[in-house]
Amino acid sequence: MALAPPPSARPGHLAGHSLLVPIMALVAILLLSWFSIATKPTQALVETWWPASGIAIGAALRLPKRDLWWFSVAAGLVVMGANFAQFHSVTMSIAASIGASVEIWVGVQVLRWRSDGTPTLGTRADLGRLLIAAVLAATAFDLILTVAALATSSPAEAIFHLASAGPRRAAGILLITPLFLRLPEDHRGDLTWLTAAHISAGLIVAGLVFLTPQNLPLSFLPLVPPIAGALVIPARWLMVEMVGIAAIASYGSSIGHGPFTFAAVGSDGGAALLQVFELAMVALALLLALTADAERDVARRLSASELLYRRTFQNSISGMLIADRSTDQWTVQTANPAATQLLPQVRPGESDVGALLGPAAVAALDSASETVAIGPTELELADGRHLTASITPLSDEPPVGSAAIQLIDITDSLIAQRLMEADLERAQQVQQALSPHTLPVRRGWEHGATSITAREVGGDFYDLRIRGTAAAVTLGDVMGKGMGAGILAAATRTALRASEVPAHPAEALADSARIIEEDLTNAGAFVTLGYASIDLVTGRVRLVDAGHGLSFALRADGDVERLATFDLPLGFGSEWQELEYHLQPGEGLLMVSDGVLELWGVTIEDLIAAITRLNAQLTGHSPDALVEALCAGPDTTGERTDDATAVLLRREGKA
Repeated sequence: MALAPPPSARPGHLAGHSLLVPIMALVAILLLSWFSIATKPTQALVETWWPASGIAIGAALRLPKRDLWWFSVAAGLVVMGANFAQFHSVTMSIAASIGASVEIWVGVQVLRWRSDGTPTLGTRADLGRLLIAAVLAATAFDLILTVAALATSSPAEAIFHLASAGPRRAAGILLITPLFLRLPEDHRGDLTWLTAAHISAGLIVAGLVFLTPQNLPLSFLPLVPPIAGALVIPARWLMVEMVGIAAIASYGSSIGHGPFTFAAVGSDGGAALLQVFELAMVALALLLALTADAERDVARRLSASELLYRRTFQNSISGMLIADRSTDQWTVQTANPAATQLLPQVRPGESDVGALLGPAAVAALDSASETVAIGPTELELADGRHLTASITPLSDEPPVGSAAIQLIDITDSLIAQRLMEADLERAQQVQQALSPHTLPVRRGWEHGATSITAREVGGDFYDLRIRGTAAAVTLGDVMGKGMGAGILAAATRTALRASEVPAHPAEALADSARIIEEDLTNAGAFVTLGYASIDLVTGRVRLVDAGHGLSFALRADGDVERLATFDLPLGFGSEWQELEYHLQPGEGLLMVSDGVLELWGVTIEDLIAAITRLNAQLTGHSPDALVEALCAGPDTTGERTDDATAVLLRREGKA
């Protein structure tokens, strides 16, 4: 849970102990600016370097962006005294302080481009941004100081400041600011003996070159230790080493020692050479360090990936083989324990894939090697077992010389699938045996029925019985699909057939419901049902709608009327009401399952519109044509999700 700031703290600003960081930074800027003034050679007009710039920009990067303005102003005011000691002019001192504030602002804006966090120094792009920030920030200071010099002194002095101020401040930024950036995580530990040895070697070499009076021509020898160290020591300690080398080089040059001694090349020339040396050292060493770190990171990722692959390969519950291609065969080179258990005869380095897995495996390997394709292949071994082989080429371009083969034994699942298919087929045969094969014929009446199941065994059922001058039409739908629904459908149909064609279907349905009530309760199922008795002489229909709602009267004028009540399905209700309707010549009673409704839309209105349209189109055709068209649906190619059943009893003649 996040804690609210204390009332005394102003949101968005530093408060309490957080002020310690900028205060310490301002103290460091003050001390380093006076240190640069104090160590300036007497014969030199300007300081050899200005590390305070690096401290100022680095500290500003650690502050929220909204606090940048006051810190920049404070840093400019802090160096006011050192500026006056350097220029001996109030105007130039003020200009230098303003330039320092602008320098901080420019450097931070470049390094924090579109971000308010601490910048990173982990890629070559980050190094490029650091170089640009150093150049632009130092140039901003340079231009302000040059304008002030033009306004208060001669153009020659302005040109001198333009040429000298920027490089020394850029060198300070490049040397110090990286210490404040987020450097890449280093997995080689902190200050180890190897790191300490490299830093010590670099400082010793710098001391020998810049602090001994021999003045040997070894100007760039101190570059060797940091460049070598860039490959083996963490970047932050590399920066510490380079700051130490730069400090030694500046001090040695100022006292007349080393290759950049002011006595030999002049104060201006020595300062310029020293700044070039520092800039080159930082740029080269950081570039090499970041490149090496990126390569180490890639190597670590590859090593971790390889280790993960090896562990996955060895511990996989699937059989895994690595096969290499020779002139005429594929040879197994590596096999994991699961593959050895699956194929006890496998011998890495010796076994031929064709002998182990058969010619189909070799053909699949050859195909994968030419097309760089990945896909499962079903294999049948000589002992009758069935495997699936997934082949992964171990190269991106054909022809592939090696491939990984994943083997899964599917023998048991195939046997189980075949047994299930046999059971479903037997259940379907039972259901079909219980369904009416031929519907009875009665003069003056015609009928049609069809049922299309979504699976081998469906939950829909229908029946049409004629006894004397009475007929019974039934269409039901058991909740669910599959063998269980089919068995319940057959049981319900059998229970309804236990009685003669009823004059009152509500009473017959109640008797049948008591017979199958226990089966429905045990299965947790229910049955929706349309059950009608028809007087074949008068055309009177008595209909029971047990939660089905999909019975329709097809009128002679082409209209379709829905016949439905609000009674409950079997399994929930025990009493049902009867709905009466008279079929005139040319009219019919149609019952459909909800699978037909799904084929033609989502509402009853959609289904009625489809029935009306098809009935008009199929005028003069037999009832079979209408029920078959309804069960086929508008899209005969789509996959069915539910059974579709329809039965139609129609009175011949015209109204």
